[in-house]
Amino acid sequence: MSGPNLHHALLRPPIIQILRAAGFHSTRPSVLDTVVDIAARYLMLLGSSAAAHALNSHPDDPAPNLDDIRLALQDAGALRPQMRDTEETWRGEEDLRGLEAFLSWFMGPANREIRRIAGFVPSEGDVIDADSLEKEDYLTALKKKHSKTGEESRYAGTVLGKDADPHPIIIEGGAATSIREWGMQIRAREPSTESVSSAISSVPSSLSDAEGMEI
Repeated sequence: MSGPNLHHALLRPPIIQILRAAGFHSTRPSVLDTVVDIAARYLMLLGSSAAAHALNSHPDDPAPNLDDIRLALQDAGALRPQMRDTEETWRGEEDLRGLEAFLSWFMGPANREIRRIAGFVPSEGDVIDADSLEKEDYLTALKKKHSKTGEESRYAGTVLGKDADPHPIIIEGGAATSIREWGMQIRAREPSTESVSSAISSVPSSLSDAEGMEI
């Protein structure tokens, strides 16, 4: 798989979760690919714009910082409503409406629903709504839909379920009852390297001398 195809495939799951959080539960593959391509182009625009602002603002350290990302979001039209720099200078005040609107969306119910659909579990100490606890994420609902008994035993030992309990493998037809015991027996049967070397060194030198041997 080439680089663009891999990046496109990695971007599909987040876009699907965002569409599900917005209320779209089905779509055609061509429509999904179009939305993913638009999102990829938008991310490329934000990245290139942030890199350009970083190169112009601090060329010695071209790594984008928070101000460069804010300017890139402003160039892409993500921070609205927003006054121009000349208008802010003329008024003598900084317009923060666009930034506050973006923060309110990021910390608001829309993004919270996206995180719930994606299956993100809130960390300890986070304040969450009681309604969100009653809702189930997409994966849990899908597992219950395809499970006739409602149990998760069929998913045990897979990435969708809990880790399976380790069961020892019993070897039948021999004295060893487990692979570990069988390995210990095999290692005990093998002669050690020191014993082999000592046996070779104990051979008389007359036997190794071909000239002294009588045929």
